[in-house]
Amino acid sequence: MYEICPDFLKQEDRIERVSLHKMCLLVNIIAYMNNNFGTIKPGGDKIALLGIFVVALLTAYIIVVLKSAIVLSEPIKLAHTGLSVSIPTGNGWQSQKQWEYRDNAFTLHSNFAPVSGRPSAFANCQYILTADITTPQMGLAPGTPPQVWFEQKASEVEGTIVRTDQIQTNTLTIDWAHIHKPEILLNMFLGIAKLPYNRQLNIGVHQIAVDAELAEQAFKDIVKSITFKDNLLRNGAEVIGQIKSKGLDSFLDNQNQQAFFLIQDSTRRTIGFTMDVLIDSGIDNQFNIRAAGFFYIKGRYILEQGTSFQSANNLSEYLWKSEIDSRTGRNGTEIILDKPGAMTVRKFGAQPQEKNYYLSPAAIPDVFLEQLLRQMLEDNKREMVVDIIEVNGKITPTFVSGLEVTKDMAIDEKIAYVLKLELLDGRGYTEQVYLNNQKRIYKRLVQQENIYIFESTSIENILREFPEQAEDILRRSKMLK
Repeated sequence: MYEICPDFLKQEDRIERVSLHKMCLLVNIIAYMNNNFGTIKPGGDKIALLGIFVVALLTAYIIVVLKSAIVLSEPIKLAHTGLSVSIPTGNGWQSQKQWEYRDNAFTLHSNFAPVSGRPSAFANCQYILTADITTPQMGLAPGTPPQVWFEQKASEVEGTIVRTDQIQTNTLTIDWAHIHKPEILLNMFLGIAKLPYNRQLNIGVHQIAVDAELAEQAFKDIVKSITFKDNLLRNGAEVIGQIKSKGLDSFLDNQNQQAFFLIQDSTRRTIGFTMDVLIDSGIDNQFNIRAAGFFYIKGRYILEQGTSFQSANNLSEYLWKSEIDSRTGRNGTEIILDKPGAMTVRKFGAQPQEKNYYLSPAAIPDVFLEQLLRQMLEDNKREMVVDIIEVNGKITPTFVSGLEVTKDMAIDEKIAYVLKLELLDGRGYTEQVYLNNQKRIYKRLVQQENIYIFESTSIENILREFPEQAEDILRRSKMLK
């Protein structure tokens, strides 16, 4: 743990906070009072009162200095990322000391409010998962200099960049800037560190005060506390790199791979099904890999989702479309990767929107979950982190780990491998995936508040369970071939 000792006498830099002219004034007043002790002079009582007043002011000043000593928390780890940061806490600083996921980033923050009322300073760290080209003030596109980010931030508050510099830690290079807006006494210290695989770390301390000393000290203390190691994401990038290098067609038997699953709830009641196909068209063109799928859930409200996917063999380009029909209406998503690493997500419906992202080399569409797990097993990776791209365009960091096949699992002879997926976005979503000897997905156990079981089946069983959907199932099964 990195922290600043609260003992004032042991901190030379804290002594400097008491301005010299105030110290000299105190010494002179005390000397005057001592030299004239017991002598009655006109106005002496007023001078004595003035001296007491100054002493009280300076005592209060020193107490404030001591109280504002910045104490950092213990290192707060961000699970499975290799990142840990300490944040100011105590002595007026308040923090939950917990990373929160929101809008494609994990955030850790602390507020400085020494007395009741509005905070006068804010500190935060943001771990940006992937650069959002639509809102570049958060994540910068690869190769963009940090100065661009500083200028954008200064423009947002109509402030001026006072200074830029760089701090080198054991593991990171952090570019930083001091932005000032004198009209409202705003001082901002912003830092940015480019991390491997298009990740980014932002550090910011904002303060409303006459001087910027507290903000600068807090910023530099946070920076010194940062540690980073990226081995799990590297594992994911290596596995996905192997898939791209080998080509998706290398995973397909007879150029056609179909999968049908029945969905059951925790009571083993069948509530839905999925139908998926992945093929190599054999046509030597831009998009030789084709996939299609259908997802159906029955209940009080029926949910249907159809998807289609076209991709280059090495996943360098793809077009992915989905359409959902539910009680809230019909809406759709279109995802386009048309140049290396840059992905566009368009959403259609009541509130259409478009966003653009730069992906990490560890990103892969969930269409290829089985191929991802097969390659992980072949590469003998026990753990990795990957960015799973969901059909709605969300990019979710996911921790994947291999599990031992227990005796209870071994009762089912079809189970040869077991892997666990944990989505790292705070939704509490985990999944156990069971593969057979051919490294094909046999069963999935999904847990998020409730438990759902996806078990491999045949189209005949789906027709038997959902006779009311027979016509649509047969129509879609022909489309999937």
